[in-house]
Amino acid sequence: MLKRFSFLRSCVLTAALLGVFSTPAVISQAAACPMCKQLNETDNSKPRAYMYSIAFMLAMPAMLLSGFGVAFFKMMKREQETVQQYENNRNPHQSDADSGMSDSK
Repeated sequence: MLKRFSFLRSCVLTAALLGVFSTPAVISQAAACPMCKQLNETDNSKPRAYMYSIAFMLAMPAMLLSGFGVAFFKMMKREQETVQQYENNRNPHQSDADSGMSDSK
């Protein structure tokens, strides 16, 4: 159970870091090459838009993998709950027998 919370905590931390480093303030400071830097100093918005498109293309695989990871995590959690519910419905009094308490005297 502790392992599950560790995985969830790392996912939340990763999402937070991606969110922080993909803000426009951080992206606008990054320059791909000297030519891009010179072009960004002009008033033309095309080079800046090109840099933003590169940033979004780099972020897309991380977002897709995170989305699949969250979906698989929820699917596994739902499956575990269903199996537990099935086991409880199949043997509703098994927990009493496992505890060592007996009804006979």
